[in-house]
Amino acid sequence: MNYRPNLGFEYPERSDEHMITVKHLRDTNFDENYQYLPKGFWHKFSRAVLWVLLNVVVFFVVWIRHGVKIHGRKKLKKYKKEFKDGAITIANHVFMWDYLCVLMAIRPHLQYHPGWKTNFEGPNGPLIRWIGGIPVPTDNIRAMAKFQRAIGDVLKNKHWLHFFPEGSMWYYYPDIRPFKKAVFKYAVRFNKPIIPIGITFRPRKGLWKLIGKRPLVNVHIGDPLFPDKSVPEMEAIDKIHATAYHEMQVLCGINPGDPTYNTDQNIDNYKKTM
Repeated sequence: MNYRPNLGFEYPERSDEHMITVKHLRDTNFDENYQYLPKGFWHKFSRAVLWVLLNVVVFFVVWIRHGVKIHGRKKLKKYKKEFKDGAITIANHVFMWDYLCVLMAIRPHLQYHPGWKTNFEGPNGPLIRWIGGIPVPTDNIRAMAKFQRAIGDVLKNKHWLHFFPEGSMWYYYPDIRPFKKAVFKYAVRFNKPIIPIGITFRPRKGLWKLIGKRPLVNVHIGDPLFPDKSVPEMEAIDKIHATAYHEMQVLCGINPGDPTYNTDQNIDNYKKTM
């Protein structure tokens, strides 16, 4: 099994419960009138600027801060043909900058990603929006319908889409929590491959000890998973849901027979391992 940092964090009871508090700075009405997926010239221009900044500045800063090592990038080239119409990436959600690590791993691709709406009303809201964030509305059926259309537009237009299927961020948690099934519905209904990306950690050694105290980051890109179109939709969703969960655990060094290997994706049944 991989390195398991124990930094003394107290994790929530439910596996999809958030463990961070976001300072509320703005009220935003995420209803059916909200523009979940920006369009037009200025949106395209801002995305182009973002791409340059990421590659010239941000990824270097991420490497300096977290010592990111990326494994498996050759798979993006190997399956380039399969990814030409877009793809869905998934990763375990384990620290604040992990999405930047995902972007670093799949460069030069830019993505969109659904996110916790509370984050969009906090200090980093504009930045999250710029980097492709799409807030997930709650308690509004019409708003949710518009959100789902926006996600559909992303996939129909052959863009890449990212999900954190665990549903929340837990700092440096070494195991894979249960996955939300909705992620896999999109993969099946829009016939998109899923690229599992596992994030693990390693201890700081040598000069890295002078830069920070938190563990260094490994990013593992797995082989793509493809929806089974020969079976009914719900069966295909269940199948790729279970396969993705297994593959993510293996990517993170958690294999069948290990104490923390899990097959039960019922959130209510999940027992914390730290």
